[in-house]
Amino acid sequence: MNNLGLKLKMFLKNKNTVTILCALLAIAVLIVAYNWRVRSAIDPIRVPYALDTIDPRTEITADMIGYREIARSAVTSDVIRNANDLIGYYVNANTIIPKGSMFYNSTIVKKEELPDAALYDMPLDETLYYLGVNITTSYSNSILPGNYIDIYMQTITTDVDGTTKVMVGKLVSDVLVRAVKTSNGLNVFESSDEARIPATIIFSVKEDIHLLLRKAASIGNLSDEYRIDIIPVPNTTGFDGNSTEGVVTQVSSEYLRNFIEERSIYIPEEDLVENVDPNEDDTTNEDNTTGQNNGNTNEEDQQS
Repeated sequence: MNNLGLKLKMFLKNKNTVTILCALLAIAVLIVAYNWRVRSAIDPIRVPYALDTIDPRTEITADMIGYREIARSAVTSDVIRNANDLIGYYVNANTIIPKGSMFYNSTIVKKEELPDAALYDMPLDETLYYLGVNITTSYSNSILPGNYIDIYMQTITTDVDGTTKVMVGKLVSDVLVRAVKTSNGLNVFESSDEARIPATIIFSVKEDIHLLLRKAASIGNLSDEYRIDIIPVPNTTGFDGNSTEGVVTQVSSEYLRNFIEERSIYIPEEDLVENVDPNEDDTTNEDNTTGQNNGNTNEEDQQS
């Protein structure tokens, strides 16, 4: 045993032996480090990709998504790695996701973040109406998308003797708010660090109500006799947790409707389109020409 220890000491005291051992140790460290780097570079991870080309404004569903393994080094921080972070989101308005492409955070938005989000799920027989508001008339940002509001009309008239009269009443009830925008068209209630001031409430109504609101606004803007303000007022429809199915937007006051209709006119669309029959015009022109020729002939006969 003592002889073995003595031989080991003599072996380690040999400079050549120590040099060889250090060189071997360094080579081993390099090999291990290199293999670790290679494994890290080619370490595959599963990421979702588009099975087919997805157009702008399209909702992403599970059947549009596939999975493939890609080297970890090829996956940037912007790549979405879980399909649960995709389903229910929409492709941005200015983006197309090609077939086989990975999904990126910069190309995916929530439905309410789309530029034309107010148009989605809007009934085909309704028309959008943009109602101007400010921080006061929006009840300090208390009117949110998905809320129901009532539309009130306030009329201020001044008689010839200088007497001012004010008339206020509910014009339309149970209007569903689709969006609230700033003056720059940004969604007021989307996640943001900046304070956003509402400038427009967007909702949709049947065409007859849409025209009624347009007429009221026009009378108020053009007439010196009347000043008409259209005022949104929050109501409690849907606040109790009950379903809003069956809620109907409707005119609340026939008196106010008649007040507006009596001070405006409506020209049916068919009266605005001039239907001209080319054949009929040609016949008319020919008749006129014939009449003129006949007239000239009669005049010539009389002169003869």
